[in-house]
Amino acid sequence: MEATLKNLMQALPTLLQENESGVLAETEITFTPFQAIERSKSAVHWLFRPDQTGGTGAAIIRYEPGGESPPHLHTGFELAYVLEGEMITSQGSVKKNEMMLLTPGSRHSSRSGEAGCLALIIWEKPPQPIEE
Repeated sequence: MEATLKNLMQALPTLLQENESGVLAETEITFTPFQAIERSKSAVHWLFRPDQTGGTGAAIIRYEPGGESPPHLHTGFELAYVLEGEMITSQGSVKKNEMMLLTPGSRHSSRSGEAGCLALIIWEKPPQPIEE
């Protein structure tokens, strides 16, 4: 599993953000455990949070092998771009360099493939947990 996480970390894009001088500079991507809607074996690097924007959020999420997101309802659009690995959803599989666009009202659960998954996810509004 350690080699899998190393592969996911090598797939990280370079993040450029405006520094104090107003110049784009490389920013370190650091991950913290992701607790939203009880995701398991996952970590997040927030680019911007729903509580900062009034609802919209964007993050890079790293799922370890076996990581999953329980069933949830999208109250707004969600765009997910898989940077590495595979995300297996209740609607189908999303592989490296593929994007998934979900509309408001859509429901799904997801989990990582055997190699884990690294994805950029943008939410128009935060998803809500549901019971199936």
